[in-house]
Amino acid sequence: MLIRDVEVIPLEIPFIRSFKISKGYVGKPGVPGQHVYVKLITSDGEVGWGEARPMPSWMYETMESICVAIKKYLSPVLLNKDPFQLNEIHKELDNVLAPVVSSGCPFAKSAVDLALHDLIGKYTGTPLHRLIGGKLTDYVEMAALISGNVNEVADISKEMRRRGYKCFKLKIMGDVERDLELINALINAVGDNCEIWLDANQAYSSWSVLKLLRTVERLENIICLEQPVPTYDFHGLRRIVAKTKVPVAVDESLFTHYDLLKLLSMEALDMLVLKVAKSGIKNSLKIYHLAEAAGISCLGSGMTESGVGFAASIHLYSTLNIVAPVDTNGPQFLSDMLVEGLEIREPFVRVPEKPGLGVKVKEEKLEEYKVKTLKL
Repeated sequence: MLIRDVEVIPLEIPFIRSFKISKGYVGKPGVPGQHVYVKLITSDGEVGWGEARPMPSWMYETMESICVAIKKYLSPVLLNKDPFQLNEIHKELDNVLAPVVSSGCPFAKSAVDLALHDLIGKYTGTPLHRLIGGKLTDYVEMAALISGNVNEVADISKEMRRRGYKCFKLKIMGDVERDLELINALINAVGDNCEIWLDANQAYSSWSVLKLLRTVERLENIICLEQPVPTYDFHGLRRIVAKTKVPVAVDESLFTHYDLLKLLSMEALDMLVLKVAKSGIKNSLKIYHLAEAAGISCLGSGMTESGVGFAASIHLYSTLNIVAPVDTNGPQFLSDMLVEGLEIREPFVRVPEKPGLGVKVKEEKLEEYKVKTLKL
């Protein structure tokens, strides 16, 4: 049983509502999200699926670069390989696209990693969560992603609270006064008995964020402030951690366990955010176990993935001690998850029990959303 073919499928999936971060729109009605599906086909016809979610305003990889990376560089490594040889495959992937300082083309490699795990699960008749140690829960609880102006924040928060959500991840934009208005609108909408997770997506500097933190420190239901400064500013993260009582969570500055080691040595984080999209299954587990040894709490998040990436995230997070409901927000924003087999009863997702990722890709939908003329 060897991998005989690798297909790369670029997709655009419509958004049903707007999703904005400090760097611009993730997607909105009329502006679809970009996705790249990876299909690994073995010599006896079994199929493994992976997904990448390019978002150039968040990370440098684009739909075009992911397609080229997989087709031209990663596919030759995969062909005629046994998918069970994960260690060998990952070593060769890093040889053809070198990690350099941290990780080389992580979104492309993570999509391949998901597809390999899907194949292994299908061949062994085992759901992914059992391959990586076994689930700790049958259901994973999700957070509500809140984004928009003051009125939108209030309206969406009330709606999501009615639907049973107890944790709210709020996107803030880098302007202290306006961000405090957004926070107050959320609190007024959902009450004090809910948890609030603030995400700045690199919008502040270590100096400008201090005024916001002085106010936020008085609030008892704030879980953390995520990624307040640019991805490269480890020293800024250290200064903020030293000056505030609000836990500082790191996302964009952390893709591998090597990144975490540097952050730990600098005392530049209180928590971290795991994402299958940036680290896959294999490297997410490396990050988690190093964090566990260092006493660093982990949050789970996503990149507005459709069903393949979403299912992988649910499997992973079901096996770990995640300290808050997870921000896997694809179902909240996408018009179609492109798979069968997900059981979502908001805010809970049942962990799939079928082999591999436990979902079936609706290939006719891939044709519907496929980007027909990708300019490379």
